[in-house]
Amino acid sequence: MKQIKKILILGGGASNIDHESEQDAAAFQVISVWRRLGIEPYVIDNNPYSLLLQEVDSQHTFVRSITTQTVADLLRKHHIDGITPIFGTKAALTVVQRLEKNQVLQELQVQLIGLNANNLYLFGTETEASDQNTALANRLADNHIPIVASQIIRNFTDLRDNIERIQFPVSIKPLSTNKKRQRRIFQNMESLNNEIDDLFQESPEQKLSLEREVGNYQEIGMVAIRDVEGNKMLISSLEDMNPVKINATDSVIFAPAQTLNDYQLKRLRSITFDVLDCLGIKGICHLQFAINGETDEVYVIKVNPVFNSETSLAAKSTGYPLAKVAASLLLDIPLTKVKLPPRFNPLTTILQPLSDHVTVKMPIWSFDYLDMADNHLGTHAKATGAAIGVGRSAEAALMIGLRSSQPSPQDVLPEYADLSEDDLINQLIHPTDQQILILFEAVRRGYSASDLSELTKIDEFYFVIMKNLLTVIEQVRQHPLQTEALLAGNRYGFGNGMFCHFWKTNNATIVAMQKQLDHVKTYKMIEPTAGEFPEKINSFYGSYEFENDTQKLSDHSALVIGKGRNHLGPNTAADTYTAEMLIQLHKLGYKTIILNNNPNSVSLIPAISDKQYIEPVQLGEILNVIELEQPQYVFLPGNRHFLIRELQKIAGNFKLVVLPPDQETGTVYQDHVDFALNVLVSPQGIIPIATVGFRSQMENDDNQLENQTSYYIPYANRQLDSERVEELARAEIKQHPLTGLIQILFTIDENGNYVTTGITPLRITETIFLNQVTGINWIRILMQMYTGHFDPMFIRKLIPQINSASRFAIMQITFPFKHLGINNVPKRRRYEIGAKLSFGPTLDDSTTNLLK
Repeated sequence: MKQIKKILILGGGASNIDHESEQDAAAFQVISVWRRLGIEPYVIDNNPYSLLLQEVDSQHTFVRSITTQTVADLLRKHHIDGITPIFGTKAALTVVQRLEKNQVLQELQVQLIGLNANNLYLFGTETEASDQNTALANRLADNHIPIVASQIIRNFTDLRDNIERIQFPVSIKPLSTNKKRQRRIFQNMESLNNEIDDLFQESPEQKLSLEREVGNYQEIGMVAIRDVEGNKMLISSLEDMNPVKINATDSVIFAPAQTLNDYQLKRLRSITFDVLDCLGIKGICHLQFAINGETDEVYVIKVNPVFNSETSLAAKSTGYPLAKVAASLLLDIPLTKVKLPPRFNPLTTILQPLSDHVTVKMPIWSFDYLDMADNHLGTHAKATGAAIGVGRSAEAALMIGLRSSQPSPQDVLPEYADLSEDDLINQLIHPTDQQILILFEAVRRGYSASDLSELTKIDEFYFVIMKNLLTVIEQVRQHPLQTEALLAGNRYGFGNGMFCHFWKTNNATIVAMQKQLDHVKTYKMIEPTAGEFPEKINSFYGSYEFENDTQKLSDHSALVIGKGRNHLGPNTAADTYTAEMLIQLHKLGYKTIILNNNPNSVSLIPAISDKQYIEPVQLGEILNVIELEQPQYVFLPGNRHFLIRELQKIAGNFKLVVLPPDQETGTVYQDHVDFALNVLVSPQGIIPIATVGFRSQMENDDNQLENQTSYYIPYANRQLDSERVEELARAEIKQHPLTGLIQILFTIDENGNYVTTGITPLRITETIFLNQVTGINWIRILMQMYTGHFDPMFIRKLIPQINSASRFAIMQITFPFKHLGINNVPKRRRYEIGAKLSFGPTLDDSTTNLLK
């Protein structure tokens, strides 16, 4: 590879069902390595919540939609000599394919980073047979790698010629260029004959895709790396609890794999390495396999040479510095020469990770918000996020993961004892977002593991561990306030709230009992050598053992409680907000600690905190960390009302700061708004920042606040009397004891008068929008305020006049409706999943740029 000085990273765009912040987190870690190697990163993205856009030099970030023309222009203008799409979505990959196809990369001598230019056409949408990805399938088949048999059939003769080779069961999908078609499964020739005419009619091209059906096979993921010299290493195996027919995004995943025997694991490892070799992969790759446990059939069903949620899970579960190592491999540095930070053992890079613990990923859905969407699980991903649990055993990890995935602030798991037998069986056969709890209920009612496995195609092993957990639950129920029951529950991942629920007592009683146990709460390091070599990795999970792998970090520390599971609403923004809190606290000289459990979170990037606890965001876990670390500050999100009330009761030596603030502390007089004024309120005074306008994405909207899902700065519908707006804002602020970033809402009546309609803390999303627009990191300012480092005179000098602007910015909320297959849903703030950002010299220009 030629010497590279500048690399353009194509970002992932607005978060959605198919991705959260995992690509952003990986890119952030890779950039730190590239900078040390003398490479300057450039980023193009229009996601306002991207941590890269917050932390990369503004001269090297481009807030634009990722299009072929835009990227080509940037490559020319800035003389960039490297480009990578592996931190983006399919859109990024498509752009790079077009640049390669049009000879732009060759003309400008731009090196493709992360994918082999000769194999680029194998992975994207720029091939003639993209529906079947036959180019990739043919490459794998030519290298004797087992793939699912597939064929395009154009008539009955093709069908007869291929059906015997492919064998039943088969799946058939009509091919169409303008509409996605669902596959249909057939068990025998008779059922296929009954529908074959209709299937041909559904395809305008009279073509069908015929495949061997593997939906009931076990699904296994393998994450591996390969360097320029062909050295390869397996990072982690990932086992989906569900079979192939349930999308991996919607499945509970165990890392490492739990049910594979040694032969199966070695075979998958060997096939994985063969795939990496035949495709010339450099860096990282995630493969998905379908396995028939009875016949040992194995098929490669997907190849992902990019960073995704599974590679993030592999890194979190093993403690292996995957992104940092891959950063070097992408630049043709061999594994043996990769240098890691001193906290890692020098051999870590070249030793296949070993785990002395189990990690379980639990999917998170939004059907409680969007009950009009179909909550049945299938091949199409529907989960909005994930949470993980880490434990010494599969049982403990599953219980901790389940607790982390639940919305209850009091750590109580829902039960389905009232479900009828018919409904139970129906949900076993046709799983929904409540599947894991339904499975527990079936085991509780006495269904055998073999019968449940037959109904669900889930391995019997998982029903055994569920039965083990239910046995301990019953032990705890039947022996209130007994030491042995408490110890058993602790070892199996129970939370204090569960004991309080079962025993009708309070948390203080449980804590007092736990302190009397021989096995107290300890923390074990998540590191990749299973204790074989000394490491000083800063990531920990809770357990109950004799030895503790960590101790108090510092007398000058701050504990930040993360958002946890990703749901609808400002969750991705909240995660970026949390990450910025950690970064800015560190700059102020504090040792930082994060408690969080979202594997795709940017706030869990190792480099931005001094210590990480991968634990449920629940009272018992928070109190345990506080007792050990004795932080000066505890930062807690404002929507965690139960946790706030409980922590306020503690007479500790820490200061509790509720940030981001609770929107319920604001006051809205009427649900109507035309514009607002954002201000900073501190004990030293009031600083006006910017006016903001609102728009709805729905026709005929009457300006109801909940429906205002596009924001623009400054307000431009009419000329404002700035002095009058500020005067009214100051009067309103005097009546409300709010500090920090505050938004005063206004309408304009029929006479042109300004009418104050509310005052609220500035929302998380709009805070980050304000960062982007003003170029001032307002989260840094808040950290300075709440820790006594605030200089109001410095801030006043940075802020321009509120009614003047050399450019306009617009941020538009995005929604998951298309991914969930639902229409006619009102576009309201509560349904937000991501956002897009655009700038322009006028408001119309910025809006036009947003839609490109």
